[in-house]
Amino acid sequence: MIEPYMAFAIQSKTYGCTSREDIKKNLHNLIPQIEGCLYMGDVLYPTKLVVLSEGALQGFYDEHSRMDHVEACKKIAITLPGEESEKLAEVAKKWKVYLVAQAKVLEPDIIKDRFFNTAFIIDPEGNIIHKHRKGRVFTPESTTTPCDVYDIWKEKVGEGLDAFYPVADTPIGRIGTMICYEGYFCETGRMLALNGAEILCRGGELEHHCNIGVWEVMNRAHAVNNSCYMVAANNGPKFHTTSESVPSMTGSTGSDTMICNYRGQILSRVDKPHVSYAAAVINIEELRTFRVKGMMSLLPHVSAELWGELYLEAAKKFCWPKNLYAEEAPPLYPERKRFYKEIVDQMIGKGLLSPPEGFELHERIEEYEEPRKGEGQEKEEELVKK
Repeated sequence: MIEPYMAFAIQSKTYGCTSREDIKKNLHNLIPQIEGCLYMGDVLYPTKLVVLSEGALQGFYDEHSRMDHVEACKKIAITLPGEESEKLAEVAKKWKVYLVAQAKVLEPDIIKDRFFNTAFIIDPEGNIIHKHRKGRVFTPESTTTPCDVYDIWKEKVGEGLDAFYPVADTPIGRIGTMICYEGYFCETGRMLALNGAEILCRGGELEHHCNIGVWEVMNRAHAVNNSCYMVAANNGPKFHTTSESVPSMTGSTGSDTMICNYRGQILSRVDKPHVSYAAAVINIEELRTFRVKGMMSLLPHVSAELWGELYLEAAKKFCWPKNLYAEEAPPLYPERKRFYKEIVDQMIGKGLLSPPEGFELHERIEEYEEPRKGEGQEKEEELVKK
């Protein structure tokens, strides 16, 4: 039997890192905050789960500055395990908790000169027991995804749910992870739930989508649609670099860190931009009773075989391409943006999207045949001029 326990979603101050050395500043702020939460964590129930937001370690300098992917590999991306994760492992061991974190991570055994945006779980013994690589990324982010190197991924990592949507089976429940943008896709939560997840941990979201309620809607929908707890940690004050004293406005005014139960109810939330946390009781036995004894859990009604067939039919009309960056690293932002718009044009051409009146198709990506090496910002300016 799993006794009820406390979970914390940490809303931390984060600095954009221009080098791996800068990560120390984020850890310097982050670890005392985690320990401050854990100090109070056994007032109601013992704390067993702590979830950090996307960017808590490295920030978002590489995205905001449009840094070249390979350059980010050299300057910012880390390895797991490594010096940074070991600092978090010390906290997990000291307080006997499962700690969910995120980082942009090098995977040279899979493919060189690439980083993957990775959610990972550290257990109470300090071991990394779970790694999930972000499956969908929005255009300004140059992260490599498993889909981008699909054939290589199948060869080196595997195929099926465990390879793309892994779930950690732990003594406190089955934990699945997702990162920011992939939470926009209902398939992310559903694939994790179909692989056994009982707790979904999500990190990161843009400020303006918090302010208009999109973040809340998505988190509650993932919870209720999949009969899962959702522990969603977002950024507090967010700084472009370690030298800045004023936070940017892209992650610091309506962060909305929250924890939802399996019925989609918000148990705890933070709706202010400061350093803080959401904390709530996770009752896995109650969740399992709801799933097994009630008739409002949707999972038994999931028609995976039918929907799978229909997805395959839809893929004949349109499908985001696999192996997009198997040969070369993701290009700079203007080219990624141009490719996205080309996909929109294709969907218009096949009648899947209806354009507004007066709309003209975007220019095709082939018109941007620029080399992908060099300094990110300078190259972006060069492309924009063209």
